[in-house]
Amino acid sequence: MKRGKTNIEKSLRDMLGPGLKLDEPMARHTTIGVGGRSRFFALPRSSRCVASLIRLASANRVPCMIIGRGSNLIVRDGGFDGLIIKLGSNFSAVKVHKRTVFAQAGASLSGLASRLVKMGRPGLEFAVGIPGSVGGGVWMNAGAYGGEIAHVLSRMTIIDRSGAVRTIRPKQRGFGYRQSNLPRGSVILTASFLCPPGGLNRKILQLSRRRKRTQPLEFRSFGCAFVNPPGEHAGRLIEGCGLKGTRIGGAVISEKHANFILNIGPDTKTSHIEDLIRLARQAVKETYGIILKPEVVIVGNP
Repeated sequence: MKRGKTNIEKSLRDMLGPGLKLDEPMARHTTIGVGGRSRFFALPRSSRCVASLIRLASANRVPCMIIGRGSNLIVRDGGFDGLIIKLGSNFSAVKVHKRTVFAQAGASLSGLASRLVKMGRPGLEFAVGIPGSVGGGVWMNAGAYGGEIAHVLSRMTIIDRSGAVRTIRPKQRGFGYRQSNLPRGSVILTASFLCPPGGLNRKILQLSRRRKRTQPLEFRSFGCAFVNPPGEHAGRLIEGCGLKGTRIGGAVISEKHANFILNIGPDTKTSHIEDLIRLARQAVKETYGIILKPEVVIVGNP
């Protein structure tokens, strides 16, 4: 494995130049602000480069994952012994057309929504204040207050597991609540949204702007920790178990909104956050008979 890693390091340097980092601390790239190191960390700037990176990792049997702006992500303190490809500000071009808007996967979802609101272009009002990237929002079919990505998504380009770039329309994929049903192992590269000029939904926009009052956005978190169960709110269930304010190490369940786990450090470990996730799930299961589904992706070595 060591020899293979030496070979892949040379190939990565040839492809990325200064866009390759070794043993990169992932605390710098997650909204929760904790995490171990990634053995290889790539910042590509083109779809072709992303596809080449995925094929290279596969050919060398090196674990590979794609991240956006690092919300809903924990890289355990032991680190990720593989390649992490970041599609963030390095992959965030946006183009606004007459009736549609095109965005690369690394563009800020909230930033895009706010820009369109200022232009009087409806469709993404619900996304104002939602952390994360366009790619992540499409992947999980992000939504709030009755709106969701699938309602305005017109097409997307992805890389499938073979490394081929494909264009997909949402009707081909059966989007559901907080899921896109995209092919396993695929990576979202770009998305286009139908947002023609028109009247904004003021009710949804007002609710979106209230997030600052109802959510602990002043602290580091990964957004909501759990998906809301059908007909319920995960925060209400966790609060009902008396867990608001519960702290383990440098992590705490928010007093303002119980579906948020906060990093209040300075020596927070990923194990503290995972312990709170397990505690909340177990308490809700025992109290209400409901199994909460985490929104958080956890990778790496303990």
